[in-house]
Amino acid sequence: MRHLPLPALLITFALFAAVCAPGTGHADPAEHLTYMTEEYWPMNYTRNGRLAGLSVELLKRMWREMGVPEQPIHLFPWPRAYDMGHVDPRTMLFSMYRTKGRESDFKWVGPIVQGKTEVFTLRSRGLNARSLKDLGGWRLAAVRDVASANILRDAGLPYSGSRTPDTAIGMLARDRVDAVAMDALQFHHFAARLGCPFGEFKPIMTLCTDPLYYAFSLDTPDALIERFQKALKAVTREPGYRALLDRYLN
Repeated sequence: MRHLPLPALLITFALFAAVCAPGTGHADPAEHLTYMTEEYWPMNYTRNGRLAGLSVELLKRMWREMGVPEQPIHLFPWPRAYDMGHVDPRTMLFSMYRTKGRESDFKWVGPIVQGKTEVFTLRSRGLNARSLKDLGGWRLAAVRDVASANILRDAGLPYSGSRTPDTAIGMLARDRVDAVAMDALQFHHFAARLGCPFGEFKPIMTLCTDPLYYAFSLDTPDALIERFQKALKAVTREPGYRALLDRYLN
């Protein structure tokens, strides 16, 4: 056997030790996740080409609390992001309504805030409804795969599924549907962005008031879910947390 010179032997030993040393060369499990969100003001949205919003700011603070560098956040239309969250491993999707129908499909960290989903109509139509049963026979619209669309589906109510909120609201503004089921904050934001007068629409029914959460794919380790939950709890106890809520919600 040919013996290595002492300098070469020392270098070889150092490389071997660096590779085999425990805890080195391994990224934090939180860095192996794919983070996805959508345009959903004021929770997560683009402003001057950058992601902003309450859930984005909270996530960045959670990363800092966990000692994790900021990770890329991918922006997709909700139906695509939701499909990827169901199929792709090691994903985190936000902000998502935590409903009974979704409970077993994801692992959850939260709550972020309390949500509110309503049914909106054109005020000029004078339509009213007290229950989902009253919506039978109406032309309805909702964004595909959001909580409101799932509620309509589970009630056996057919609806036109759109890819984006502004498409659904545009259908209502042009009187192509009788009502739109949508998150209340999201509806008002996109209606204003489309230039629709605030008083043109009215909510006639509340569908749900479930909380919004960060949703993780089922293969995410429970230990990582617990770390995120502890980080969120720590962040909500920080002195600047109340000011953060006021900035985005008031």
